[in-house]
Amino acid sequence: MTLDNETNSLHPFVLKCNVSACYQEVSNKTDQPWITVCGHIFCASCGLAELGKLPAICPICSHQLTSPFDIIQSELNPPSHFVEMVLMGLNPDDCLEAARRGISFWQSQSILQLSTAENSVQATRSQVVELQSHYEDKVAGMNREIFSLREECHRLKEENSKLQNHKSEVSANQSAQSYSYVDTKQQVEDKSTTTINTNASGTIRKQYPRPSIPPHHARSSRNDNLPQRQFLGKF
Repeated sequence: MTLDNETNSLHPFVLKCNVSACYQEVSNKTDQPWITVCGHIFCASCGLAELGKLPAICPICSHQLTSPFDIIQSELNPPSHFVEMVLMGLNPDDCLEAARRGISFWQSQSILQLSTAENSVQATRSQVVELQSHYEDKVAGMNREIFSLREECHRLKEENSKLQNHKSEVSANQSAQSYSYVDTKQQVEDKSTTTINTNASGTIRKQYPRPSIPPHHARSSRNDNLPQRQFLGKF
């Protein structure tokens, strides 16, 4: 019997098949369970598979089962008058021994179920520890990756800042060179245009290049303007 803390009511202790791979509840609803002299109980299918033929060995404690009375298929909830009829006529010592063995059976079953539950809890705890260690490693790896990505992002930001500064410097240099080119072009254009001079009266007179005169034309025109001289010498 177990106590429910919420309702403060007693619940009957449930027998379960002692085969760990099965561990299902045994009752008379399906078939009669198998019980061994060493104090273990099995469902109908496990009992038939493990203890169907004599001699047999208990799969829980490896006890040798050779007699037909070492294994029985029992009625778990027989009518009360049937129990009374079975005990009638027996020696009082035998009745007490049967009662002692019956109580010992229930005690061993409760211990076995408690041990199974503790093993299950221990296995679950081991799984939890393994999962915790696994996910801690995962989280640590993700944190390292995040830190690495942050470092890479910081580095890229610095490179981007440097590139922006370099771009600004290049743009400023190009603007300065453009302005210098425009000034130089304007100066060249100013020098290539016709020179403008200002005379004394304030008027502006353009000077054009004088046309060149052939040498013989220039000499003849110069001699024509000079007075002719007479030759007074002797030959």
